[in-house]
Amino acid sequence: MPRTARKRAETGLYHIMIRGADGRLLFLDDEDCGRFLDTLLRAKEEGGFQLFAYCLMGNHVHLLLKEAREPLELVFRRIGASYVYYYNWKYQLHGHLFQDRFRSEAIEDDAYFLDVLRYICQNPIKAGLCKSPLDYPWLGCSALTKSSALLDGLGSLTDLAGEDLLRFVCEPCSGKHLEDEGSRRLTDQEAIDRLREVCGCDRVQEIGSWSGARRDEAIRNALAAGLSIRQLARLTAISKSVIERAAR
Repeated sequence: MPRTARKRAETGLYHIMIRGADGRLLFLDDEDCGRFLDTLLRAKEEGGFQLFAYCLMGNHVHLLLKEAREPLELVFRRIGASYVYYYNWKYQLHGHLFQDRFRSEAIEDDAYFLDVLRYICQNPIKAGLCKSPLDYPWLGCSALTKSSALLDGLGSLTDLAGEDLLRFVCEPCSGKHLEDEGSRRLTDQEAIDRLREVCGCDRVQEIGSWSGARRDEAIRNALAAGLSIRQLARLTAISKSVIERAAR
């Protein structure tokens, strides 16, 4: 069956989501996240697009951007080729990492742009990784988080900034936007398999006996991989309070 044509935005503004193939984790540690952002910056310099927000989750990425001289298809082919080469080299893997086709949502007005911005900022909160967008290290949002060469200003799209913007992005979203198709609740067996993969253990019950720093890193990796706090506590016998504290 032929693919449905991608809806084009007259404004050039898009919400993009990139997913790992079959829910595969894209980022196993901070080095991976940093490398992806470096790759994104190089693609931005070459393709000329504007980037207003990004959020790196365990098995997917959200971007809010404006297309420029290069079409998005070329931009993301370049990003995919570079990051997959690094990832497969580091983890001694072969084959595909990303889902074949990135998903996109056309944005035609300022109100919808702001709601998408809010949705992206709320992703790590919904996943239980933080309580505020300011606390998640792999979220970037112009006029809200630490400035960087990656992010472009929001001045042409909104007057919101600082505390006003923070209050806005913490309010409920008006739309569902690009929900992560892999965000369904994991079965216990799927959760155990993911725990073994991201934590490098044979028995998930052993995670609770690890040293504090190692255990907390495993907890954060597990949450990023799609486990809920309740499920993680039940499978590992680690208390919910310990998991919530590690996730902050």
